[in-house]
Amino acid sequence: MKNKNLQYYVSTFLTTYLGGDRGLSENTSLSYNKAFPLLIPYLCTATGKPINKLSMDDFTIENVKGFLNSLEEAGNSISTRNQRLAAIKSFCRFVLEDSPQHMYSLQQILNLKTKKSDTTELTYLSATQLGWLLEEPDYTNRYGFKDLVILTILSDTGVRVSEFINIRVSDVRTVSPAQILIHGKGGKTRWVPISTKASDLLKTYMEKENLLTVIQQERYLFVNRSGKQFTRAGITYILQKYIDLVHAKHPLEFPEKLSPHCLRHTKAMMLLEMNQNLIYIRDILGHEHMKTTEIYARTDSKQIRQAVEEASAAVPAVDSDKIDYKGNKELLSWLVNYCK
Repeated sequence: MKNKNLQYYVSTFLTTYLGGDRGLSENTSLSYNKAFPLLIPYLCTATGKPINKLSMDDFTIENVKGFLNSLEEAGNSISTRNQRLAAIKSFCRFVLEDSPQHMYSLQQILNLKTKKSDTTELTYLSATQLGWLLEEPDYTNRYGFKDLVILTILSDTGVRVSEFINIRVSDVRTVSPAQILIHGKGGKTRWVPISTKASDLLKTYMEKENLLTVIQQERYLFVNRSGKQFTRAGITYILQKYIDLVHAKHPLEFPEKLSPHCLRHTKAMMLLEMNQNLIYIRDILGHEHMKTTEIYARTDSKQIRQAVEEASAAVPAVDSDKIDYKGNKELLSWLVNYCK
């Protein structure tokens, strides 16, 4: 069997295997595509070879480990490091099907474990903070009103940005029960209910944008000023524009910077505070595993405080009026010694 070079395998993996043979989602393919423009230059530097001279013999566990370490040294997060490793492992499985002679070295890479990271604190807005945000768009003009609808639907549904920008007119149902068909990860779909207020806003938006005709059914629900599908960056820009305005008014009570994912966390926390079942929250957010949803329960300080208060209510309280430590020399002496 001819020994094909690394260049051949990488190009075939990215152009044929990911999108065609394996049928991965667009987001996963984009994530995997980001890994190799970083990996290949690293291998060239590590081996001292030009790209066209790289071979599978250069694709070693030592070089892969070095690449992953270089990502962290460059300031990338553990999550990003693990995403790049996932792409590399997928590549290894692809090459194994065509190049079993490299089984040993590829299996070594496949055995690399993802790195654990410290659990980051969830960032979400209170109902008051969300209200401040939704008050900022100038809904008296076309673009301000559209921004208001965008922020309202994002916060009302808790959908991912990647899901939001792919909503089409035909996915929207404004009659009771109002809901939106969301196309989620792995090709899975789910109906997400929307509130009456959000439904009324959306209905007005669709009427003003002439989206209620048959010919518009397959158009994206929200497009940018060029008439093209929104990108993640476009939605982030809109959100940050109004965050800047709110932060200027409430510098101590509102964060300076947030990602659109914060609105997803906000929806989850609000549902939890209303004592909604975690199963319902999981279904609305489109989580595959309950463990992902349970992180919100661990974050809900209001419920934690309530649980602490209920637990302590059963314990007899000490009558603080009877405590006279100033006149109790033995107690005072003990406190002094204890604090040394």
